[in-house]
Amino acid sequence: AREIAPLCNKTREATRTDSVHAGLDLPQGYDGTGVIIGITDWGFDYTHPNFNNNGSDNHRILRAWDHYKLSGPHPEGFDYGTEFVGYDELIAAQGDTSGLYGYGTHGNHVAGIAAGRGIDGEYTGQAPNAELLLASFGLDEASWLDAVAWMHRIALDEGKRLVVNCSWGMYTFSTLDGTSLLSQAIN
Repeated sequence: AREIAPLCNKTREATRTDSVHAGLDLPQGYDGTGVIIGITDWGFDYTHPNFNNNGSDNHRILRAWDHYKLSGPHPEGFDYGTEFVGYDELIAAQGDTSGLYGYGTHGNHVAGIAAGRGIDGEYTGQAPNAELLLASFGLDEASWLDAVAWMHRIALDEGKRLVVNCSWGMYTFSTLDGTSLLSQAIN
């Protein structure tokens, strides 16, 4: 077996995102400023320094909705889960209730690739200045659709663009022919 090592510090160069950040052949550089990235996943650590650097200006998680934590308060318009709004609530909660994966694993991994600020100048994400919405959703189409509707409403209220990431590593929802409720909602 060969030895492995983390290579995420090379992804921005390999994907030429570094050129986008620098504005090469573009009217300006783009680094996620003014964009909200919504991550639908499980395994978020809201205190991770890649998103929240001990209270400095690196607290970019706007809100999180944990579908598994039933105590509330629920997001406006929904009757389940718990919504954490703002830095203080997120830090007090520390993370989601794990869901499908363990504490602070896959969701953090995906959010770090999308929008992590990096640590000690290494492993910076694709859009390091984007803000984040995190949804630990129930494993069904309806709860995923609710999570996206929640994210969409917040982005509209904030007047910002929204990108939603769904890195599940599986596709168990409906058919893949474009006729399912999920496919229609995505379209």
